[in-house]
Amino acid sequence: MMSKARNILLGLPLGFAALASAALAHHSSSMYDRTKPVTLEAKVVEFQWVNPHAQLAVVETQAPKGAEPKTWSVELTSPGVLTRNGWTKRTFNPGDRVTLKFAPLRNGEPGGYFLEATLADGKVMTYTLEQ
Repeated sequence: MMSKARNILLGLPLGFAALASAALAHHSSSMYDRTKPVTLEAKVVEFQWVNPHAQLAVVETQAPKGAEPKTWSVELTSPGVLTRNGWTKRTFNPGDRVTLKFAPLRNGEPGGYFLEATLADGKVMTYTLEQ
């Protein structure tokens, strides 16, 4: 019985280490290029207020000449962090016009990580993870 309890106690730090590394891997932002932020005029298609990360889908309204407008999917932080920064699930609504700044995906797909948005009334939406 003692050896079984000892094995469990010895195994706990390894288990916690495995969980911690999984959590760190989940929060990697290496897929985004923060050195080349993109700013675009867009119309909100959908704002998903979901865990673990809220998502904002927008269609660019000022596509380059001769190009079709793209639908972009932009990842944000969790609804809990957004709430602590004064956001609500109605911060963005379908049809809203926004100026969106984000770190694009490195692979060139139309997506990225949210940096800030300017709403039609001029209000700038940002957040900080430290609250």
